Amino acid sequence: MPEKITQKDKLNEIITKYPATREVFIKHGMPKYTGRLPSENLEFFCRMHRVDIKQLLDELNRAAELA
Repeated sequence: MPEKITQKDKLNEIITKYPATREVFIKHGMPKYTGRLPSENLEFFCRMHRVDIKQLLDELNRAAELA
């Protein structure tokens, strides 16, 4: 079972560790094609894209478990 993803985790670390989470981020506003993975944490991403942090954490942790 993977470690739980938290709101303090950085996007680049999450995507590197759990590649399936990239699609979740794209669904919520991250550009599909980026040369370098974003290094902001989840709290910042949620503020910028107006995403509910609890919903995003649920989706990310589900994707990480399936990987």
